[in-house]
Amino acid sequence: MKIKNLLLFLFCIGTAFTSFAQTSDAEAEAIINLLGVQKKEAVAKLVPVTGKDSIAFWKIYEEYHQKSLATGKQRIKLYEQTAHAYENMTPKVADSLAMQYFSNRFGQEKSLEEYYKKIKAATNAVIAFEFYQAEVYLLTQIRASIMQQIPTYGQFASILKKR
Repeated sequence: MKIKNLLLFLFCIGTAFTSFAQTSDAEAEAIINLLGVQKKEAVAKLVPVTGKDSIAFWKIYEEYHQKSLATGKQRIKLYEQTAHAYENMTPKVADSLAMQYFSNRFGQEKSLEEYYKKIKAATNAVIAFEFYQAEVYLLTQIRASIMQQIPTYGQFASILKKR
């Protein structure tokens, strides 16, 4: 039952992202904050910490969440840029988008590594590993949900050719 609820939550996240074709900074921040609350609930189910480890973990997790807000906002804006670029895709635009996705993902991975180490130092390696797994699982599910709801550029171009 817990996995079913988690998957339903992840579907809702993907739907929320794709519902906002054009987002202001305030809207992007609101989306990220809402997802952050829901994500925290999911992490709580995936990382069962208790006692003093719980206090240390959640303090560091909140710091991680605050730091990851900027990366999340960038990702939303990047999805929006990608959607707008479909109409006038050029090699230069495609390369620029790819480089921005690489940079965003690299920043996210570096942040995960940084906070894995902080959680490990404050609690232990098992809790830190559970954090890492939970984050990667949730990020992967969110990305997959979003990508399943929007066509790739090749699919988009193929649809245009058929018209």
